[in-house]
Amino acid sequence: MSYSNNEQDKLQSERTNNKNLLSYSIYLLVFIALSGLSLYIVYKIFGANSNFAIFKSYSLSVFSGLLLLLLFYFTFDGLRLYYVLKTLNTDIDFKHIVKLVFINLFISNVTPFATGGGFVQIYFLNKRGISLGNATAATTIRTVLATMFFFITTPLIILTEQEFTQVFPKQTVLFYISLFSVLYFTFFYIVIFKNRLLKKIVYNFLRFIKHKNIISKEKFRELCQNLFEEIDIFSDNLNYFLRGRRKDIIATILATLLFLLAEFSFSVILIQGLGYEVAPLSIILMQVIVVFSMYFAPTPGATGVAEGSYSLLFARFVQSSDIVPLIFAWRFLTKYIGMLIGMILFFTGFIKGDKVSE
Repeated sequence: MSYSNNEQDKLQSERTNNKNLLSYSIYLLVFIALSGLSLYIVYKIFGANSNFAIFKSYSLSVFSGLLLLLLFYFTFDGLRLYYVLKTLNTDIDFKHIVKLVFINLFISNVTPFATGGGFVQIYFLNKRGISLGNATAATTIRTVLATMFFFITTPLIILTEQEFTQVFPKQTVLFYISLFSVLYFTFFYIVIFKNRLLKKIVYNFLRFIKHKNIISKEKFRELCQNLFEEIDIFSDNLNYFLRGRRKDIIATILATLLFLLAEFSFSVILIQGLGYEVAPLSIILMQVIVVFSMYFAPTPGATGVAEGSYSLLFARFVQSSDIVPLIFAWRFLTKYIGMLIGMILFFTGFIKGDKVSE
């Protein structure tokens, strides 16, 4: 039985999408299993007498505050990408950005090193008519701005907070943060100012796989042309962002800071809502360290690293029996809710035919 080229392409696309659907389903199951295991380990170490009924002591104002903060959290997450796109003179309806916020929360938290979220956002932005170069630059700038915040604030917290040095050795942590900083910013220096070097790396890689007969000569030339064009667009847009309209740049930075502040503030409300008299600034500073450690965790959704670092840093603020419920509530608000919404949107897209290829 023979098929036309269009039919063969359709069959291949269906196989690829079914494979991707299965992959993300497996990733989700791994995330759930690791999350449960991490909470169980923390429970065995810290919270043998944990009781989730403690949240019944929350007043209506605490629940209202958490709900309002959750809305701010999702809104500012979307606004930071929205204003980056505006800085690049690229307009998109904000409702599509909101959808991307949740899909990114789902995909990035079920893939190792959060690698999947960026690719999925680029794909959906490209489907809305935004070039790959613009989409890649926008998602990268958004990530870099948040990462820069952590690279600047984390060393200062380590140097000034005596409580932190009781948990981790100061010199060792500073060394690894410095190493990550150098590698991270070296990469973006090459991308922005030395993109010819990046093109050379891409060219050599494509030539290697061509010699291995993985791709044809025609595909090699096509990929070289397309990728070099996108590298130029990507590099130009990173430069363009720095020279963009001041009000859009300020709005991007402000949205990023407010998004991070919202993320850090969940623990403030959760802990103080239980009656603990802990300074909000102390909680936020420890939360900065926790989230920073999550940025470099290899596990899906930083599972294990998130729960472990949170329990280590916050154990001295609250009773050991409250650690596990607090960790679950914090992860539920910052990750699980958004992931659930994103999962529904993502798999609904598959059912409707809004496929995502590798």
